[in-house]
Amino acid sequence: MLTLSIDTSTNILSIALVKDHEVLMSINEATLNNQSEILMSRIQETLSQCQVKPSDLDLIGVAIGPGSYTGIRVGVAAAKSLGYALDVPVVGVSSLEAMVYASGRKGVVVPMMDARRGTVFASVVDQGRVVVPEGHYELEDLLSRLPVGQPISFVGDGGVAHKERILSVFYACEVMSEVDFKRGKAEVVAELACKGSPIKNIHALVPNYLRKTEAEVNAGV
Repeated sequence: MLTLSIDTSTNILSIALVKDHEVLMSINEATLNNQSEILMSRIQETLSQCQVKPSDLDLIGVAIGPGSYTGIRVGVAAAKSLGYALDVPVVGVSSLEAMVYASGRKGVVVPMMDARRGTVFASVVDQGRVVVPEGHYELEDLLSRLPVGQPISFVGDGGVAHKERILSVFYACEVMSEVDFKRGKAEVVAELACKGSPIKNIHALVPNYLRKTEAEVNAGV
């Protein structure tokens, strides 16, 4: 199984080409809101360096969110375009779930993305079991749901952005930046995609924003 995987949900662009369980190539690159400009060239670079033709692909995995509106939209659009053009199945994967496994942390893990204005995209996983579902939370609401006095790993830019507040409440915790993850996010996306079910109608694959866009809010949608 030759899988191309994409994660554009944060400012760390992650792409991987995985054959069965072997990572042929992985790119994890910090970007400055220019993923739409460089994504396809990085994909072409990955395939070229591994001497793989697009028609050789068996599966495409993509992180569908939550995360950056623009980033998710770019990644999902690229996966849909490639899947449709190549007639290759596409599997959408949770960005937060990918963060948990990419971090390499065990026990209570909180994948967290900063959603601004004191809010975060997050979930809570305890020994691999989801105990707080993915959602768009007020930071204080999320923190109130966590066990005090138990080791907790906050992983992602949400933890970094709110590190001072987190440490004031949870002294026995770890705050891990995405750059310190043990594995590339796209490597995990590929792994999860191989276990998932391809979407039957490629046009039905949509980003999981977890909240309305600013335009929708302004329009009262």
